[in-house]
Amino acid sequence: MLSIAKVTKDYTAPGGRTPKIPAGRKPPAPGPGAADGGPVTAPALRGIDLEVEQGQFHTLLGPSGCGKTTLLRSIAGLERPDSGTITLSGTTMFSSDQGIDVTPDRRDLGMVFQSYAIWPHMDVFKNVAFPLTVRRPGRTAPRLTRAEQRARVEEALAAVGLADYAGRQATNLSGGQQQRLAVARALVTRPALVLLDEPLSNLDARLRESMRFELKRLQRETGVTMVYVTHDQAEALALSDVVTVMSQGRIEQSAPPQDVYDQPASLFVAEFVGAPNLVRGVVEHVADGAARVASDAGAIAVARCGLAAGERVRVLMRPEDFTVAAADRAPADGGAGHNTFDGVVVATAFEGERVRQQIRVGALTVECHAQRHLALPDGTAVRLSIAAAQVRLVPETADGGTAAADPDRYAMAGSARERGGR
Repeated sequence: MLSIAKVTKDYTAPGGRTPKIPAGRKPPAPGPGAADGGPVTAPALRGIDLEVEQGQFHTLLGPSGCGKTTLLRSIAGLERPDSGTITLSGTTMFSSDQGIDVTPDRRDLGMVFQSYAIWPHMDVFKNVAFPLTVRRPGRTAPRLTRAEQRARVEEALAAVGLADYAGRQATNLSGGQQQRLAVARALVTRPALVLLDEPLSNLDARLRESMRFELKRLQRETGVTMVYVTHDQAEALALSDVVTVMSQGRIEQSAPPQDVYDQPASLFVAEFVGAPNLVRGVVEHVADGAARVASDAGAIAVARCGLAAGERVRVLMRPEDFTVAAADRAPADGGAGHNTFDGVVVATAFEGERVRQQIRVGALTVECHAQRHLALPDGTAVRLSIAAAQVRLVPETADGGTAAADPDRYAMAGSARERGGR
């Protein structure tokens, strides 16, 4: 439905000035003549290849500066890539080789901006009707009569639950209602694709959670294809059919939410999605698909491993996969197929439905999540237990980083963050 091939985009600052680089991004590569006041180039997109299927809710997830919004704006036609191809419903919207760059109003798109971009001088009905009154008739946008326009607006308002607010001034709506108004305006032309640029980021936490359900319901009922940009991993996991994780202008992984969470394709994905504990280690022994890893936390058993003995890895153990018990009440071995670690509770954070606890295990600090009535006081000696089937491995490259790999190369596991000495 949406096909993106080898799309690149660089930002250049003239006169020797360096473009502002977000935290975590590598310094820009100098352009020709940069040493004596020439331009400096910062790559935003580095050869993006992506497929979005019809009727899919597809999320672009990543930190600030990863390129997700630049990619979304390139799809919309609000940014011109330096190279590559963007095709929508079989029609080329952008091609650097063919010299094609279709204007945004001809791309059959709807868009919801982070600020909603609601017209303050119009009522709700006129805001939604605006795209119908200004668009140019064409192959994908036939001319509509006033009666047909009214029917389209009423249909869109009903879909988002604002049918009773048609005559109200847009500025008199709540934040959640304005967000729904922006979605209705994006849907009213019945576009092939709707783009959403962090539309929930301005809402309070409770409203943001309720609007996730609203967006998911709306997408399922209308069947429209949506591409959604966010840095909020909870939103991405809750809403999406497919999550594409981006970092430094590249795609790290593109997969269903559960696969991104359970089978991260790189260290970046493992760190960014969820709250992983990561421990350095080396695969010590492999037999019948299972492995033993020598790590900074001691020997760790892994139920499934596609790596060879001697490979350097990061062991991932997720906080929710641990069982925590007072050391004097826990079994010594944790049971068959389990890994156990002795430690001491050093910090506790109450978060309502759960408690986050940091537990010192040797030189490492491991984070665990517990039900609030099961949390143990700070200073308590504890024994942690995690099943070998819940431990995952990410292989390291020769330079100490981690390389994306086939998920079958990973051990089926959890998450563990290395915080020793911090």
